[in-house]
Amino acid sequence: MRVVLERLPDGAQIFIRPIRADDKRYLEIGLRHLSDESVHRRFLSPKSSFSRSELRYLTEVDGRDHVALVAEYPGEPVRRLIAVGRFVRHHDDPTAAEAAIVVADDWQRRGVGSLFAERLARKARQRGITTFTATMSSENVAAHKLMRRLTLHLHEEHAGSGVSELSGELAA
Repeated sequence: MRVVLERLPDGAQIFIRPIRADDKRYLEIGLRHLSDESVHRRFLSPKSSFSRSELRYLTEVDGRDHVALVAEYPGEPVRRLIAVGRFVRHHDDPTAAEAAIVVADDWQRRGVGSLFAERLARKARQRGITTFTATMSSENVAAHKLMRRLTLHLHEEHAGSGVSELSGELAA
C-alpha cells in the first residue's frame, strides 16, 4: 500500500493513501463529525450513519473500476480521516466515472479537495477513464469550481430540487 506525504498550500502535510477495509470505523466517525451542510453537499440529503453494505462498498474497492483515497493528518492526536475521494467507473460507459470527494469541515478551503481531485483524475486517466461525472448540490460552488478546473468542457444539467448533474472530459 502506497502512502504519499503531500504538502498543502498553507504548509500542512497530510498522508494520502488508498482506502482499506479496516477504515470502516473511521468513515463512520468522520460522517458523525461532518456538519449538516457538508453532509447535504455530499449526500444530497440527511445521513447520520452508513449501513454495513454501504461500508463494505465504500471500503472494499478493487482499485481499478472503483478507486478510493483517504487523507490523514500526521499531527492529529487521534487517528481520523480528514478527506475521502473516489471514482467509480460507469457500467454502461467504461471511459466515464462518477467522482466524489468529501473533506472534513475543519480542513475545507485549504486545498485538500483540489489535491484529491487532481490525484483522482490522474489515476482515472491511467485506467482509461476520460470523463468524470458528478451529481451535486447546485449550491456547492466549490465543487463546481473544482470540476471546471479538472475538465476541458463542463456540461451542467439541472436535475431539479437543487441538484446538478455535471459531466466533463478530463484535461490532460
